[in-house]
Amino acid sequence: MNAVKSVNRVGKKPKVLAQEKPRPHRITVEDYHRMQELGFLPQNRRFELIRGIIVEKPVMNPPHKTSLRRLSERLRSLISADLLMDLQGPITLADSEPEPDICITRGPEDRYRSRHAGPADVVMLVEIADSSLDYDRGEKLQLYAGAGIPIYWIVNLQDRVVLVHSQPRDGGNPGYRLIETFVTDDSIPVVLGKKTVGSIPVSEILP
Repeated sequence: MNAVKSVNRVGKKPKVLAQEKPRPHRITVEDYHRMQELGFLPQNRRFELIRGIIVEKPVMNPPHKTSLRRLSERLRSLISADLLMDLQGPITLADSEPEPDICITRGPEDRYRSRHAGPADVVMLVEIADSSLDYDRGEKLQLYAGAGIPIYWIVNLQDRVVLVHSQPRDGGNPGYRLIETFVTDDSIPVVLGKKTVGSIPVSEILP
């Protein structure tokens, strides 16, 4: 008769399987357009696609609206007839479709009959930042720099300054090589297509 071996399992820890973190599903720009066409996104709320993720935009407060109106009026008086300006309209990037507060693009208007402006069309972008400041100078800045957007303004309502970014760099850590800060007493040179077309006092932008 064979002896039965007794196995002492006291103190033996159960094997723990490695836990895999859940990964978000990122959609394409084409998926995003299709969702809009089918009415999957509420019409009374504003969204944008950022790196494959649908992000709801915050409600515009009075200071934001005032600054947007003031800056758009002054920029419109400076741009030439071969340029177009949109307010809070979409631009199409590789995996994103943000809606910057102001976008100046190359014309003519007919080139955008069946598509939104892309990186090669954009001359200048502006984001007006209050509650969205960290996002606009973080995720948005990297997105725009990586796409090669030549000029990116952040109207910082919290600190009452305007940040002008130029000379974009891409790669693993996209950003801008030159960042200029303009305070209340300064005037900002407006550079469109490597040409300075005028200037705008910061005091005329801030509410």
